[in-house]
Amino acid sequence: MSLARVKTRCRQGLSAPLVSVEIHLSAGLPTIALVGFSEATVRDAKERVRSAILSTGFRWPDSRITISISPAALQKTGAGFDLPIAVAILIASKQLPASLADSAEFFGELSLDGRVLETRGLLAAVASERDADTVVYTPEINADALFAVCPNLVGLTSLKDLKHPDQIENNRPRANAPQDRPPPSPAVSLPVGQPELWRVSEIAAAGSHHLLMSGEPGAGKTMAAELIRQLLPKPSTKEILESQILLDISNQPYSLERPFRAPHHSVSTAGLVGGTRHANPGEISLAHNGILFLDELPEFSLATIEALRQPLETGEIQVTRAEQSHVYPARFQLVAAMNPCPCGFKDSIDNHCRCSTAALNRYETKLSEPLLDRIDLYVQVKRSRVSEIMAPTTQQSTLRAQAKTRIDSARERQITRQGVANARIPSAELLDLCSLSPTTKSWLETTGERLRLSGRGLHRCLRVARTIADLANTESVTTAELCEALAYRRSPSMQLSNTSFGAT
Repeated sequence: MSLARVKTRCRQGLSAPLVSVEIHLSAGLPTIALVGFSEATVRDAKERVRSAILSTGFRWPDSRITISISPAALQKTGAGFDLPIAVAILIASKQLPASLADSAEFFGELSLDGRVLETRGLLAAVASERDADTVVYTPEINADALFAVCPNLVGLTSLKDLKHPDQIENNRPRANAPQDRPPPSPAVSLPVGQPELWRVSEIAAAGSHHLLMSGEPGAGKTMAAELIRQLLPKPSTKEILESQILLDISNQPYSLERPFRAPHHSVSTAGLVGGTRHANPGEISLAHNGILFLDELPEFSLATIEALRQPLETGEIQVTRAEQSHVYPARFQLVAAMNPCPCGFKDSIDNHCRCSTAALNRYETKLSEPLLDRIDLYVQVKRSRVSEIMAPTTQQSTLRAQAKTRIDSARERQITRQGVANARIPSAELLDLCSLSPTTKSWLETTGERLRLSGRGLHRCLRVARTIADLANTESVTTAELCEALAYRRSPSMQLSNTSFGAT
C-alpha cells in the first residue's frame, strides 16, 4: 500500500484555488477508481495517463489505483490534470522520488506518447499567489509566456524529463525569453473633415467614456472607433495581466495591447455577456480594460442590448449556470454606432429616406431609455466631402499625435488624482473632484432641472466635464466644460434621431 499527494490548481472564474491530486495504491485486482472528478475530459485522464506512462519507459503499477482530486466540491474542467496525476502515480509506485512533489505544482495535458502538450487556461493558475520557493511545472510550449508572471517555473517537453530530476534546471525559461508581442497595427483610414468627431473621440479616449455615434452609412463611424483605439493610453502591467487571463480562459492568444472586441450583431446574449455550461466569459469581459465596439447597435437583439445595462453600471458580470457561477470583470468602454433609420438616410441631405413611419418607430424603440442614460457621449456623424477625403493623410497623423499627447497627460492626471479614469469616479466623490464654484453649481442645478437630467445623467455629465478640464489642464470644472459636456448629452424628452449633437 502506498500514498502520494501532488499539488495543482483548479480554475474558478479568474481565481485558481489550490487542490491536491491524491493517489492510493492498494492490493486487489488491477483497476482504476476515480473520485472527485466531474467532467468527461478529466475522467478520460486515466487512459491518457496510462498510455503516457508506458510510452515513456515507466512501469504501470500492478495494483488497485484510487485517484482523487480534493476538495471534491470544486468543479474540475480541462485536461491540465494529466501531468499531476501521472507524477502522483509514479511517486506512489516509487519510480520518482517523493521529494519531487515537495513545494511544487504541476500543470499540463499529456499525449499518448508521453509528450506534455500545450495547455490553455493556465495563466490564472500560474499567476496565483504562492510561496517564493514553490516550483511550477508546465508544458515547455507554455513556459515562455508564463515566465513573466512566475519566474520559478520549469517547462517540460515529455514525462520522461522527470527521470532525471538533476537536469530539470536546464528546462527553466531564460530571463530574456521572447514574450508574445502584438502584431504591428495595420495602416487604417481615419475620419477626415469632421472636427466634432475628432473632439468627441479625444474626450472618450481620455476619460474612458461610453460613446454612441449616429450617422448615415459611410460617414466614418467605424473609423472613429479605430481612432479611439489608437488614442487610448497604454495599459498598465496589472491591466495586461487581467486581460491575458480572460483571453487565456477563452482559448484566445494573448496581447499586450488594450482589447478591442467587435462582435457581429448576430451574437447571442450568452456570447456577449458570458455563458455556456462552464460559465465562460463573454465579449464584455474579453473587452475588459479596452473597447467593446458594437456596430449597427439597433440590429442586436433586444435581450442582448438590455443585458448590457448592469455591466455598464457595475463594471462586472456574474455568469451563473446550473453547475457553477463565476464573477468576471467587465470594465469595458462601450463605443457604439448606428444609422438614424433602417435605410440609413433619415437625416441625409443627399439621399431620400425610404423607411415607413412604423419602421422608424420600431427602430428607435430598440434602444431603451435606461440603456441610453448610461451612455456618456452622443454625436451625429456627417459624411465628409470628397475633397476632404482626398486630402493628404499626414495631416490626420499629426492631429492624432497631438491628441495622443493630450490624452496621455490627461489620463496621468486622473490616475494621480483619484486612481481611476474619470468614467469610473464614484458618485460620492464627483463634486469634490470637480471643484465647482458656487456660481457654477447653481447654474448646473438650474440647467439640469430644465433639461430633466436624471441623477445618473447628471453624474455622467460631471465626469465628462472633468475629462474636458483635464484635457485643458485646469483644476476646476467651469460652466464652459459643463456646457460642452451637456452638448453631448441626450435629453430624455427628445427622439434619438432628431437630437442635437456636437460641441459648443
